[in-house]
Amino acid sequence: MSEFADMKFVFRLSAYDIEKLKPQVASALERRSELVARLKHASKKTRANAVEDTGRRGYGGFHRRSSKITLVVSSVSLVLGTAFLIGGVALGNFVFFLALGVLLLAAGVYGVISSRRGNPYERDAAKLLDGKDKFLAEDDIRLVFSDVGMRSQRSFIPYKEFQCWMETDDLFMLIYGPLVTILQKHDLIEGELNDFRRLITKYIPIHARIKHEQS
Repeated sequence: MSEFADMKFVFRLSAYDIEKLKPQVASALERRSELVARLKHASKKTRANAVEDTGRRGYGGFHRRSSKITLVVSSVSLVLGTAFLIGGVALGNFVFFLALGVLLLAAGVYGVISSRRGNPYERDAAKLLDGKDKFLAEDDIRLVFSDVGMRSQRSFIPYKEFQCWMETDDLFMLIYGPLVTILQKHDLIEGELNDFRRLITKYIPIHARIKHEQS
C-alpha cells in the first residue's frame, strides 16, 4: 500500500496577485522549456531521476542576460556595419565592404528589435494568470490530490498524464499535455507542504525548483 493511500491534499483557490506571480510563472515556463529540451536526449535512468535546481539564479535571469548579450552584439554589428559602408564608399564603392556593411547593419537592426520585444515567457505567463485575480472565497474552487491523481469538481487527471512540475517561492506549477495548473502554496488548506512535495515528486519525478535570487 502507498504511504500516501490515506492522505489527501486540498487547495482552495483564492485570488492571485498577478504582478507578483508573473515573473515566477515566466521563469518556471522558461525552465520547463530548458528541462524538456535537455531531457529529449537523456537516458531513461536520467529521465526517471530528473531533479533540477536553479539555485540563486533568480526569476527570468537567463532571458535577461541573453537579451543584454544580444543587444551588445547587435550594437557592435551596427558600428562595424557603418564603418564598412563608409570604408566601401571611401574606397570607391568597393563591393566587398559595401555588402559586408549592409549585412552587419541588417543583423544589428534585427538584433536590437529582437532584444526589445520583451520576454516571451512573460507574455505566456500573463495569459496563464489572466482572470485568476478574480477568484473569490465563495467560489470554493478546490483541487484535491491523492495517491492516484488530481481531482477537481469537473475532472480527474491521473499522474501518468503529467509531464513535469515546477516550484517557485510561492507556487507549484503542474504541466500535463498543453495544460498548466498553477497552485499558490498558501491555498493549501488540507495537508502539509512538505508531504505534498513528496507526493508529487514520487509520481511526477521530472521537476525543477526555481529559487529567488537574493540581492
